Amino acid sequence: MQQPALHPNNHFRSSISNDVCEHANGFDDWVDNRYHQLERKAHFHGSILDYSFQDKVRITKEIIDTPLIEQIGRVPSDKVLFLNIQSDTDILLNGRFVNSGTFHVSSGRPIHAVAKSPIRCFIITIDKDFFFNSMAHESKIQSARLPFETYVTPSNGSVTDFEHFASEHFFDGNSGISSESQVQHSFQKIIGSISEIMLATNDHTTSSLSPSTRAYIVDKSCEFFFNNFHNEDLGVLELCNHLRVSRRTLQYSFESIMGISPSNYIRNVRLNVARKLLLLSPTEKIQGAALDAGFSHLGRFSKYYHDFFGELPSETLGRQLKSPK
Repeated sequence: MQQPALHPNNHFRSSISNDVCEHANGFDDWVDNRYHQLERKAHFHGSILDYSFQDKVRITKEIIDTPLIEQIGRVPSDKVLFLNIQSDTDILLNGRFVNSGTFHVSSGRPIHAVAKSPIRCFIITIDKDFFFNSMAHESKIQSARLPFETYVTPSNGSVTDFEHFASEHFFDGNSGISSESQVQHSFQKIIGSISEIMLATNDHTTSSLSPSTRAYIVDKSCEFFFNNFHNEDLGVLELCNHLRVSRRTLQYSFESIMGISPSNYIRNVRLNVARKLLLLSPTEKIQGAALDAGFSHLGRFSKYYHDFFGELPSETLGRQLKSPK
């Protein structure tokens, strides 16, 4: 099996954050990665352990503790995402429900995930050429340049091995194990485990995950709205027209899948967008952030913002302006 040689630029890093925007910035391999807190005045705690091997492979362990969260992003077309998520409740991932026994493998495709309980996940971001040459050359996945997405459900033994090797890798990193031979050995076990899981794509007993109608409606609604959130006129009726479903169907779909109404979802995402603008661009004017997020009425925006985040937009902005650079 081809392995990249260790390199001085290989590095380990960790981060802990109580801010969802700050946490999302830890995924700089992704395109415009965003997290949206969807429950009012919810707590958030996130941690990232991350090990990079040159420009070939990045192994990330992510833990998020918050009651209801959405992630939207895109994996670049020159990378392959290998994702395994664990939670007490199933996670909506691109219109399908997954949990610890399923691996999501994709490249150049949007990622839309919704979790309704704390999550723990392993995220492997891999150079596309290295992936097909070293880990997927015998699998059914073709090394086409086009974007792709698949779900792999291997044997329980393969899942257990992967989790063990990945957890062991980060335990070693935290314990200060840094010799080249130890790191290389740990890395090889993870790559070997991924290769074994990819062979499950050749197993005819591997289950196929089909999206339910309600999950599909929610997934496509969220994707369409996020791509057009700056349009203040876009609301529930426009989502119904876009998906060609009734208002009642849209309402039932959101309430059963996400536990909130579509109108509350739209407002909550707009508030998250505005907050991100205020946090990441402290010189941003409150009115400008509100308008960019789709709010034209500044007074109403401030009330919604305070009800949802527990502070006024001016307080968010003031805290950022006072924080050390």
